[in-house]
Amino acid sequence: MRGRVASRTPLFIVCSPQARVGRTLVARLLIDFFLMEDRPVAGFDFVAEAPSLVDFLPDQTVQAHVADIHGQMTLFDRLIVPDRIAKVLDLAPASFQQFFSVMAQIGFVDDARRNGIEPIALFIAAPDAVSQRAYAELQRALPDLVLVPVYNEAVGHGHRARKHFPLSRASSVPIQIPALAQHFYRYLEQTPFSFAQFRGTPPQDIPLDGYMELLRWMRRVFVEFRELELRLLLNDVRLSLQEGAG
Repeated sequence: MRGRVASRTPLFIVCSPQARVGRTLVARLLIDFFLMEDRPVAGFDFVAEAPSLVDFLPDQTVQAHVADIHGQMTLFDRLIVPDRIAKVLDLAPASFQQFFSVMAQIGFVDDARRNGIEPIALFIAAPDAVSQRAYAELQRALPDLVLVPVYNEAVGHGHRARKHFPLSRASSVPIQIPALAQHFYRYLEQTPFSFAQFRGTPPQDIPLDGYMELLRWMRRVFVEFRELELRLLLNDVRLSLQEGAG
């Protein structure tokens, strides 16, 4: 009998060449997704516009950069450690090109997988030409990287943009972030702010119906994350069966 297939530890790279498309919000939600499931997680913040990831989740996040060799070595050495801690990078637009260029040069994807780590780029699929070109270039430069489009309904209509962000594998089914009424952001943009703590301790200044609506929105997002993890696990099972048959 074959042993149980062990899933790889996820390394989520939340990215976009454009600013203000909901990138940091997705990174925050991912970290809190792991926290609410009592799973270890570490965040890495490339600190673009304020407030940044480290402002919202200071206990889980460290600053990172790839502007020089020292920063590159420090970051990638930390990401390759097989410590079973999920990692979430909030990759700022200014670091987008440099980060993925280094990743390709050092063969990071293959090395990570040998260490039981699965790098996954969550690309915010904004409806503009710059984002579309960057997505296509990333597919060409790193064909083995799991590249997942993220459609943030707050910045663009996903069904209209899908043709510009083609999928390269079965596990790359897009993630949908539902739109949220603008008045809720005054709660979400307070720092520090943890969705995990928000679920257990609602702010005193939010009405009960508003609090329940936010909880429903969070659950919808977390279902998207769980389904992505399930697709990745099923892909590991499929590859294991193919290797066994071979």
